[in-house]
Amino acid sequence: MKLFDMREQHQHATRKAESILKVAEDAGREMTAAENNDFQMAMNAANALAPKISASEKVNTLSQFFSREGNLLMNGGIASPASRNQTPMSEDYTNAFVAFLRSGGKQASSALSEGFDSLFGGFALPSLPGVSATLYEGTGANGGFTATVPTDPNIIPLAMPDLGVRSLARAIPTANDIKLPSQSTFGTAGIKAESGASTNTFTESNPTLAQITLSAWMMGLTHTVSWELLQDVGLFQEFGVRDLLNAVAIAEDGYFVTGTGTAQPQGLVGNTGTGTASPYLWETTGSYLLNATDDILGTLKGSYFPNAAWLMSRATAVAIRKAQRQANLFAASWTRENGRDMLHGFPVSYSATMPAIPTATSAGVVPILFGSFQDGYVIGDRGGAGTFVKILDQPLATAGQTILLGYKRVDGRVRRSEAIQAITISHS
Repeated sequence: MKLFDMREQHQHATRKAESILKVAEDAGREMTAAENNDFQMAMNAANALAPKISASEKVNTLSQFFSREGNLLMNGGIASPASRNQTPMSEDYTNAFVAFLRSGGKQASSALSEGFDSLFGGFALPSLPGVSATLYEGTGANGGFTATVPTDPNIIPLAMPDLGVRSLARAIPTANDIKLPSQSTFGTAGIKAESGASTNTFTESNPTLAQITLSAWMMGLTHTVSWELLQDVGLFQEFGVRDLLNAVAIAEDGYFVTGTGTAQPQGLVGNTGTGTASPYLWETTGSYLLNATDDILGTLKGSYFPNAAWLMSRATAVAIRKAQRQANLFAASWTRENGRDMLHGFPVSYSATMPAIPTATSAGVVPILFGSFQDGYVIGDRGGAGTFVKILDQPLATAGQTILLGYKRVDGRVRRSEAIQAITISHS
């Protein structure tokens, strides 16, 4: 486990224990048996992590130069290890030297005489925490090329875009292609005259059926990494694998939204119910956009409402909220409940792949979908829902390279188009 993760877990366990204790203290009572058990479990978790964090900090040379808040340590804290021909100084000297620097040389004390060589004169080169390289490190022939430039091995990752389809749709495991039957039309009932002297029969009318095939399409990517990089940067393999997982997740969500359905998953956009059919014209006030979210409610059949939800991009959500403020509604359409965005009482999910509200150069765009994605869209995961990762060390061994491969087999299909209705917007 990485040092950062251990610190996060230690902080979480400590805060949990404090919150349990505070509830009892505020109520002026002893902790209940259940609270005491939760308190002890949280403290045990924190106590178990403490020695691991301490041990990791000792071997993490970069952390020795920074505080927990990420500030460079100039006084106190953990002392910097002394380099060759460098004498570690006492804490009093460190404090006095920092005070001397901050005062512009006006504040000096006897502690600064530490390290004076009475035989040969001069002072030992102080080893200050956090000061371990020249200002021109690695930049010039006057000594800069010999200065070490420390690099944190933890690579700051990009934030993942919103991926909302999988969380809304129905996902099933598959071992082979599956045929999914569905009803296209109802049978038609009619009035039958009473049979007396003549025989009056019921009208023959049968429902029509349709069928879709849920298959599996391979998607993935590779990273080619040199052995030198894998050996010198211990966390690079973890970073590379994490990027593989993220890339596959981003790709599949894109197909689930806009895929053609030919040799790839079928996307939602263009394959659902047409909603209110005629496109709404976009205006700067956004009034039509807000009206569209009201009107779409009337196009969805009642049986789909229990599982109904919205799917859109965050940019579209912002436009709706702006329109609500401009409309100055008595009852807000857009709300937030228990940390979840709600529109007309139904939860909102986000996908960065959903089309944006059209500009002057685009028309007939579908930026919003509403309905029961559980009933309307099905995802088939071949061999499991996760992304498979393989480390291939033989194909490029003669070049001294390792291939990191990430892949999955998945398909997505609109199973019941009427379960999901679309809002179409055109630019005015």
